[in-house]
Amino acid sequence: MMFLHRVSIRPRHLDDWLATWPQQLHDLQRHGFTHHQAYLQEHAEPKLTWLYSHPDASPAFPAPVAEATPHVFGNLVIRPVRVELLADVAPLPDRTVCLRRYSIVGDWQEFLAIWRRIVVVRERYGFRCLFAVADQPKDLFTWAFDFEGDWDDFAALQRPYYRDPERVELRRVFDHMADYTLDPARHLAIAEANE
Repeated sequence: MMFLHRVSIRPRHLDDWLATWPQQLHDLQRHGFTHHQAYLQEHAEPKLTWLYSHPDASPAFPAPVAEATPHVFGNLVIRPVRVELLADVAPLPDRTVCLRRYSIVGDWQEFLAIWRRIVVVRERYGFRCLFAVADQPKDLFTWAFDFEGDWDDFAALQRPYYRDPERVELRRVFDHMADYTLDPARHLAIAEANE
């Protein structure tokens, strides 16, 4: 079972929270979890988006790492999610991650059929899809892609992509999105925890 872990880190606590990251990885691994990907949004208050799995559908979660607790808000959400895409790609230093979250309305299967075609077009323009997960009971869809360049380059890099006739045809994806966010994020290292 795949889980999506989301929590906000308190302002001016990021460095202290990051110091607890290896222990957080270790504690979950010790309880049979496998880490897949983790990203940190930092443009406002920092937010963690972390994907990990467990062979059991209802695993026992360890208590939060005591040293991390003072550095996060009480808005921790851990939800089971269905994986739509999980790329086995290494983070690259010259690429920027874009994390997107959608509130979905309407037919999920129709939305996903459109989204899958969007991924193909995005990848033709150098946007590498990293993961996508669906939380249908909460009508949330979370995904990330990366691109070569900085966040300041993002708008210019997207122009040719959005002008592509195939992408123009897929604009109806917005019929399924009640709300959405897109934010720059950075990859958090997890590889050593799984070894």
